[in-house]
Amino acid sequence: MKKQQSNDTAQDRVPFLGVKRRWVGYALFIFVLSLLVYAGFSTAEQLSTAGWRGFPTVRAILHDTSQSLPMLGVAPIVILVIWEFLMILYEIVKEQIEARQRSRIAAHEARGEERGIKLGEERGIKLGEERGLERGRELERDAWVDWFERRQAAAAAGEPFTEPNPAEKQNGTSPPAP
Repeated sequence: MKKQQSNDTAQDRVPFLGVKRRWVGYALFIFVLSLLVYAGFSTAEQLSTAGWRGFPTVRAILHDTSQSLPMLGVAPIVILVIWEFLMILYEIVKEQIEARQRSRIAAHEARGEERGIKLGEERGIKLGEERGLERGRELERDAWVDWFERRQAAAAAGEPFTEPNPAEKQNGTSPPAP
């Protein structure tokens, strides 16, 4: 598995300076585009100053364009380095903003829990006890609803219903005789 991961990483990079493979395509695109633009401007300037003289005009355009190749070759590298730097900076700023938001959320949750505890103390109930009482009420309500539905089903079927209600079950007393 590690061998495959290292191959994937190796395929993601080009041997020349360990550049990411996707940047090579971008750099070539920027280079060719800037070369075409420069050649176009060079042609326009040559034609506007000296006019069309055939081969000497073509030679002057090629000479001017070939002298600009080093600058045109460095331009994509500079653009992509700046772009990569901006992406790294973006990730750092994004992480700082998210960390700040997480700390604010935690602070607000702590304040909310603190307010809940104070409210419970004012009522004379601790927060955990309040939640427990609420859950206990829900369970008791569910038990009574289930018992009542069974009682109604027995009455609808015309059968006697002798099951004690939930309160009698809890107290251990027997139901009253019908």
